[in-house]
Amino acid sequence: MDKDCLIVIPARYGSQRFPGKVLAELGGKPVIRWCWEAAVKAGLGEVTIATEHPKVLEACRAFGARAVLTSPRCQSGTDRVYEASRGTRAKFVINIQGDEPFMTAATLKKAFKKLKTSPDCQIGTACVRIKSDEEMNNPNCVKVAMNAAGRALYFSRCPIPFHHALSNLKGYPYFKHCGFYIYRREALGKFVKLKPSPLERLERLEQLRALESGMRIAVAEVEPLGPAIDSPEDLKAAERFLRKARR
Repeated sequence: MDKDCLIVIPARYGSQRFPGKVLAELGGKPVIRWCWEAAVKAGLGEVTIATEHPKVLEACRAFGARAVLTSPRCQSGTDRVYEASRGTRAKFVINIQGDEPFMTAATLKKAFKKLKTSPDCQIGTACVRIKSDEEMNNPNCVKVAMNAAGRALYFSRCPIPFHHALSNLKGYPYFKHCGFYIYRREALGKFVKLKPSPLERLERLEQLRALESGMRIAVAEVEPLGPAIDSPEDLKAAERFLRKARR
């Protein structure tokens, strides 16, 4: 276990699209437990679940997780992670969303290694190759453009980079962003003090706030993950994915 790392899983009960989604049952256990188990298995450091609701607190403690109540005034999961991490001496803070039941230990470890070996970067994350036009054109699938070293250049809900008909780079891949972040501790403190940026407000993607402020993001390419849970329909998709995986 890396003693310099703290993993915080923000688990908001009051989701607008799917209230209580982190406690929804998937394969015999709540969604949040799947996330917690992957974080623990990664062995990167202490794991804490941060929530605004006593129901989530009680449920998490019932299956053995460390959980804390954070302020209902937190505007984002990142704010919740920062509040839960205050006072830590960990050099790195990992933010794993509580609605990503198919997060894997291998994904977390690869992204963490990418950041640790990228001293010029303040934040780490991951991406997977997009293999379908449907996903590429879906605005809920966030795309990332990177340079050859795996440094993020831009994130967008639109397909990026644009593939011009005259380009000779046939088959150049599109990449989907995996929505978790690894912060150097001082970078997390800087980020939460920044005001939402114009590009962030246009795309509704908070990682653009980091790029606009000059912060660098290292991106590791990983194996595809299963669906995140944003709606009741996503939960059904996750159930189908799990049944297929268990065959």
